[in-house]
Amino acid sequence: MLIDKLIKHVEVLKLNLKDKVILTEAASGAYVVTPILAGIAGAKVYAYTKNSPYGTVKEVVENTTKIIESYHTSQLNINFIETLTPDIIAEADIITNSGHLRPLNKEKLKYAKDSLVIPLMYEAWEWREADMDINYIKERRFKIGATNERHPDIDVFNYLGDMAVKLIFASGSCCYKNKFVLICNNDFGPYIAKVISKICSGLGIIDKKENRDLYNMENVTWLSNFPEINISSEFKSAEAIIFTAYPFDNPLLGVNMPVSATEIKNQFDNPFILRYAGDVDISSLDELGIKYYPDHVKSGHMGIIPSEIGYDPIIRLQAGGLKVAEALATGNYYHNKIRVLDLV
Repeated sequence: MLIDKLIKHVEVLKLNLKDKVILTEAASGAYVVTPILAGIAGAKVYAYTKNSPYGTVKEVVENTTKIIESYHTSQLNINFIETLTPDIIAEADIITNSGHLRPLNKEKLKYAKDSLVIPLMYEAWEWREADMDINYIKERRFKIGATNERHPDIDVFNYLGDMAVKLIFASGSCCYKNKFVLICNNDFGPYIAKVISKICSGLGIIDKKENRDLYNMENVTWLSNFPEINISSEFKSAEAIIFTAYPFDNPLLGVNMPVSATEIKNQFDNPFILRYAGDVDISSLDELGIKYYPDHVKSGHMGIIPSEIGYDPIIRLQAGGLKVAEALATGNYYHNKIRVLDLV
């Protein structure tokens, strides 16, 4: 039962938000869990929601309420709101960097108390400037921290390989008896490789030189240092190229770009790019006749997101982000002797 998983992760992280007021989002799909986790941890929750392509306000409230009603330990203090009023913002001890609340800018935060803390629901290196007005946040001296998603009790990164498998299947490809190439310049690569390499016939790697030792795995071949494209004969007929490059909102793959679309066209027999994360220049790919999937990925977003493989990674991610909020509020940045956040 979903509620049991939520309770379990609150207990595992010893998440305690008692006497705290948190402003977060009520959202659709797997992200329905965020206000419920905060409520189980003892917070008074304002769950802001609005109509979106993923669900109406009515649907979000009904779905969230259904899960809340399955929590029999005690009543949760979760309040759904459709308007961000100054008094609610002023009451909040914690405001999460969640989708419906973005951007966290001066217009919203000018009403916040000086002791406000802001947890980022991702790692520090994944920072997106569009999410918030960092200059105003620093001016007000709000505490802001990013989630250590690799903490053993959060452990979101170990779902990255499953996400790559889902992307492969969704694209119409298969892993079995096929070879793949991974083009990467960020921390996702080794986590993707350790899963894909076990179920395909070979995985070629293009990554930053300093990451080479992280790919000492069976069935994995180092091809070249990012962003150089140097494809050996063994991988010229690869089923697909898994592309993940940071910053996610800055095109890195195209003609006359760091990752050369022209070299990809010339060195692969029939290149097919799986857009795991990171912008690509679609016009260049179309002009060169290079296939890609998905067709449309919003700038700064991933082509496959954790919620597409189920609730588990989102429960861990959101519980981890809320643990960051607790850490910022208490000054205790460690859980089980391992740091849960990076200050921003």
